[in-house]
Amino acid sequence: MASPDFSEFDFSEGDFSEGIARLRDGMSGNTADHVPFIQQSHEFNMKFAGINARKYYSDPEKLIYGAFKTTRDMRFEVPDYCWDSYNIEAEALGSELITFDDLTPAIDNITPLIRTEADLAKLKPPVPGRSGRMGFAYDVASLYADLTGDPPCLICCAPFTLTTQIMTFEDVVLGMKDDPALIHKVMRFVVEEVLAPYINEFAKRYPNMTADCGDAVASLPFISMDMSEEFVVPQIERLRALTGGRAYVSNWWGDSYTNNVERFWRNKHRVCPDFIKVQDPDLFIVGAQKAKDWAVAEDKPIIFGLSNNLLQDGPVQDIQRRTHEYLEIAEPGGKSCLYFCNFGALAPVEHVKAAVKAVQMYRRGDRPWAGQHISGTEAARQTDARAARPAAPAKPQNINLSAVEEETLDDIFDSVVDGIDAHTPTMVQGALDAGIHHNIVLDSALIAAMDEVGAMFSDGTIFVPEMLLSARAMKAGLNILRPILARSKVEPKGLIMLATVQGDVHDIGKNLVGMMLEGAGFKVVDIGVNISPQQAIEKANQLKPDIIGLSALLTTTMPQMGKIIDAFLARGDTCPIIVGGAPVNRIFAAAIGADGYGADAPGAVKLAHDLMAERKVPRVAV
Repeated sequence: MASPDFSEFDFSEGDFSEGIARLRDGMSGNTADHVPFIQQSHEFNMKFAGINARKYYSDPEKLIYGAFKTTRDMRFEVPDYCWDSYNIEAEALGSELITFDDLTPAIDNITPLIRTEADLAKLKPPVPGRSGRMGFAYDVASLYADLTGDPPCLICCAPFTLTTQIMTFEDVVLGMKDDPALIHKVMRFVVEEVLAPYINEFAKRYPNMTADCGDAVASLPFISMDMSEEFVVPQIERLRALTGGRAYVSNWWGDSYTNNVERFWRNKHRVCPDFIKVQDPDLFIVGAQKAKDWAVAEDKPIIFGLSNNLLQDGPVQDIQRRTHEYLEIAEPGGKSCLYFCNFGALAPVEHVKAAVKAVQMYRRGDRPWAGQHISGTEAARQTDARAARPAAPAKPQNINLSAVEEETLDDIFDSVVDGIDAHTPTMVQGALDAGIHHNIVLDSALIAAMDEVGAMFSDGTIFVPEMLLSARAMKAGLNILRPILARSKVEPKGLIMLATVQGDVHDIGKNLVGMMLEGAGFKVVDIGVNISPQQAIEKANQLKPDIIGLSALLTTTMPQMGKIIDAFLARGDTCPIIVGGAPVNRIFAAAIGADGYGADAPGAVKLAHDLMAERKVPRVAV
């Protein structure tokens, strides 16, 4: 590994020893003057320091310089030297990395490395520290450690998320049902041949290092707790055993998606024994006091995380009020930390300063909201988009059908809801052979079933994997009907064009939305990922969609949604455009002039129905 030359940068003001000591003391239970705070801010660091993203995410000096500059200027306590951690190992294995001037890099997993066991057999393990940007990751952690004296933390991708990077999320989730042996085999490969050697090679230089393994798609509701306990937790425990306990996973969310949050926290404890992290929106919904009580009972330090959306959108008073609430609950007994997760590229500087000021206010005793706790209350729950979702519409009543015919439709309905794709086509064909009209099969069985699936997801009865299985079963039945519908010239409820915006190649949510829309009777054309405004316009000219749906999973790519909307407005195009994705919310959607926001797939379907019914008036520039 080459020794970095940092002569180009001035790191002389990089003494963060006080903040590092406070963090160590606060989390260990030693006497600390105040609750420490940390932040995720690498995207904000890049923008604030004015460094090109291609250079920022490839030059260790530039990344550390950006982290140090932002920490000094924003008065953070400890620099955040995270990077695009989900991409390092996948790129080292051979996945293509897409880079941008002002966006975080992204893996192009549209053509996955592994589809079959034969693909796995041909895959060569990377050379630790040399393949792809593994050397860059080593140098970032090394440079931070050498400049601060703090033990380095290697930011890694956890086994399950890495498996989805090289296989696609849908293939992994469906493979858990269809071919679990293959999924186990791929995960063992990434643990034993990729991650453990990667971590252990770095430990030769820094024996006291740790490895924080990000595991975004192992969170609820992407997978269920049963899936996590079978496929995810054991592989992380295996990785910990192979790395001498250095590897851990701290960043699962979804605590509010389960009625058994203690079980979820026990799983978190298994993969991160030294502390527990609970962050918004789950922390706000479940309650900071409940999380603190559990941590105290387990004698574990706890990290409280504030919402990215709150830090980005504000208002300032809400940022400061929630900061004070979490500090007030965290403070008694110590063993706690506040986590601003995260300051993204879109976070206004004034919001970042307001968050830090809130900590300073609290520390000097300026506490205007003392004792006023909102998290864990009904008011907090109502802030969640799930709270306002409607129940599934009633199944269509077919009064002229016999009891046998109704039972046939019910069987198809149940087959789709249960995700049994092998049986659904036979049942649909049987219904047609029995003389049941194809429109009744479509509306009363297939579409009604997907309505029910959407409602079950909204109330937390099922998670994303069950939705994928149901969508697959629905499509299997729909394939039987398609030729008949085409001959009958049955019009779909509308044509919807879907795209993931430029700079983003994530398509989990978009694909699920497409399946749900198709199940609801819409025609869906998915034009892909990394779509520019010009590409969107060209495709819209060809397709003449009734609605356009845009998706983004990264905070750095959210502005691309606004650029596409502006491009359509500049042409006078009035096609409604709706937006969605993990970091997107109603405030952002309104700010960019979108015609609606879907919190999830069922929400997007409801929105599409509403837009088609209303035939909204043309948008105006904002």
